[in-house]
Amino acid sequence: MIKISTEYESFDDQKVENIVKELIKRNMIFYVGITNELYKKIQSIATNMDYMNVKSRELVLSNEDYLKVSDKIWEYITSGILAPSLDYNNPWFPKLHLTEKAKKLIEKQLIN
Repeated sequence: MIKISTEYESFDDQKVENIVKELIKRNMIFYVGITNELYKKIQSIATNMDYMNVKSRELVLSNEDYLKVSDKIWEYITSGILAPSLDYNNPWFPKLHLTEKAKKLIEKQLIN
């Protein structure tokens, strides 16, 4: 069960953007379909970026912040930055990958 916490300041748009970019950089974006794993990855990245201070493995990420990050991921999908990949080992949502459009944007430093 996920524990909701108000022990940290809710993520603003810039923090959400930074978290999603870090999920992509670390190749963790494929956890999108596995809710509990995505919670863990978001919380871990947010802690590493000093957006949260979580000392235990307990999940304290709020549903509101989880949804903000999920919405940003979907924004990247609908804008052509991320697209579904083939992954026979993932029974949930398809694995995601960076599109050619995204690779070109990265080369131009537009999404870094």
